[in-house]
Amino acid sequence: MSTILAIVTGAPAWVWAVLALIIYLGMRALKPRSGTPARLSVVPGIFLASALGTLLLSSRLSDILLVWLASCLLGIGIGASWTMLLRIDIDRTRGIIWMPGTAFWLVTGLTMFGMRYAIEVYIAFNRNLAQEALWFALPYAVMGLGTGMSAGWWAALMTRYLRAAEA
Repeated sequence: MSTILAIVTGAPAWVWAVLALIIYLGMRALKPRSGTPARLSVVPGIFLASALGTLLLSSRLSDILLVWLASCLLGIGIGASWTMLLRIDIDRTRGIIWMPGTAFWLVTGLTMFGMRYAIEVYIAFNRNLAQEALWFALPYAVMGLGTGMSAGWWAALMTRYLRAAEA
């Protein structure tokens, strides 16, 4: 029990702020909502900027870039495919997109957070693993997958919006 407490209390405060944000955004996504294309671009834009900033600050960018890009491309495919299946309504005259409520982002966000947290804790307990390329790159692969899913969702949503505006 003391080990679990040490793990939880040893995490920086920003980790719990990120978890709170994931839960907040996931809970919001459970309800049907509407927004303009610009408003619906904010969260994916923040996630992308955060991921790119994290990548660029890495001391071993050459070790992680290909892993991040590959997982990001996989995520784009997942996010775009899922978005194309959503039943959305588009009001071209008002520039509004109506989206159904879904648990997808809550479940996905918590899963990604849990995977990344578990990997980081495992590496913290096994510091020698941090020197191995696979273990060093693994958290970035999870980040790339989540970033790609968000970017794929946004790209597919904007594609649907622009196509509807042309019709």
